Amino acid sequence: MKISSKIPLTFNGFSLIDYLATRFTYLEREIWKERILESRFIRNEKVLHEKSIIFHKDIIVYDMPDIDEPEANFNYKIIKRTDNFLAIDKPFGLMVHKHGINFRNNLIYHLRELHEPPFPTADIVNRLDKNTSGIVLISLNKNALKELLRQFADRSVKKTYFAVVLGTPNPLYGEISVPIAKIMKNAENNNNNGRFCEVNLHDGKPCQTFYETIKSANGHSLVKLFPKTGRTHQLRIHLAHISVPIVGDTAYGLSMEEYINFCKKNDIIPIETNRHLLHCANLEFSLFGEKISVDSDLPEEFVKNRYLFSDF
Repeated sequence: MKISSKIPLTFNGFSLIDYLATRFTYLEREIWKERILESRFIRNEKVLHEKSIIFHKDIIVYDMPDIDEPEANFNYKIIKRTDNFLAIDKPFGLMVHKHGINFRNNLIYHLRELHEPPFPTADIVNRLDKNTSGIVLISLNKNALKELLRQFADRSVKKTYFAVVLGTPNPLYGEISVPIAKIMKNAENNNNNGRFCEVNLHDGKPCQTFYETIKSANGHSLVKLFPKTGRTHQLRIHLAHISVPIVGDTAYGLSMEEYINFCKKNDIIPIETNRHLLHCANLEFSLFGEKISVDSDLPEEFVKNRYLFSDF
């Protein structure tokens, strides 16, 4: 499979090997050297070498060998379709876009290349983590993309999420407003167990989440969330910050072993799950003068918990 990479400004003047090893860390530097020696990288129909210098806006074509990609859950549904956008109900276990070696096993590639009919102009508007379920908006033309991205950027899109957390928020409703920053990688923290960001009171960007507790039972709570900002992993980090981590969130909460042990010690029946229990249930926005509201039902992994959902 041949894929293209447009060189960002930050890599202007890099050698090809430095660019690959720095930007695409899913392969070791020595393996990238082997791929270069196999003449797999081309710019303007000319084969590139290890020390070839690349420049901003260059298009590098990579003839990628076949690889075994991680499996993906393609049981997504199109819940609204117009000439301008798709609203997708994304299941857990599906990446929204290419990341690492998920070149084909992601939502946007599937929509563009494999869906019947295909949507070759599909572009991502909002992103959800692989194991977060719910609504993903996909634009079908550049005008719609520009307008929807503007609304997300100026925080005029109303977003509603649900999460199942360990414990009960105190107070039961309110605002979480703590800044979040990316975790800087170095030799000591290169493996962050899936954490990309953290609360950082000095260098973080402002983040705001409103929440309300819907029900508490069996040591857990169903929480409704209204994020005003949209930082990476914001809801997961904010809930962990107020000591009610999302069940199944092994990056910012407890490992499954820690969770099971905590439940045993506190006479709580643990919830069986192979994902973190966070779901985007509603988006409200406008597009070209039309007000739009899109809903996604809570998935089975949520509602099978009889303690929280018996009368929900």
